[in-house]
Amino acid sequence: MTQSPDFSSGDLFAGLPKTQQMAAGSWNFRQQFAVVMAKAIRECGKPRAEIVEEMSRLLGRKLSEYTMDKYTSMSAENYHPSLELAMVFDAVTGQMAFANFYAEKLACRMLPGKESLFAELGKLEQMKREIARQERSIKKALEG
Repeated sequence: MTQSPDFSSGDLFAGLPKTQQMAAGSWNFRQQFAVVMAKAIRECGKPRAEIVEEMSRLLGRKLSEYTMDKYTSMSAENYHPSLELAMVFDAVTGQMAFANFYAEKLACRMLPGKESLFAELGKLEQMKREIARQERSIKKALEG
């Protein structure tokens, strides 16, 4: 998994995702998909055969280790994982590799589970502060 930024040492904005270029050919991520998959396989700690077997079970169709090898090969240009395959790959490896990759390319971040609730709480706190500021401003205008 990726390391979280250290907010106490000044890199608060260093990890903000940037918008992907919109130039011709800049959205060809085939080789990056291979890197993402290979890294997720390494980091999940499961044997490749086990990953393929579980993906096949969840998809309800046979996926071969050969195909997985092609997906993770930098030179296999004709092997592009579908969205369905990417989703089941993330589920089986537990790495959220593709979900995080997609989010990053769209200048977003993934917030799984409770992290999304913490973000929502932060947004509500910010809204409360803004409402309080507006109330003070209105009261001051009424007094003057």
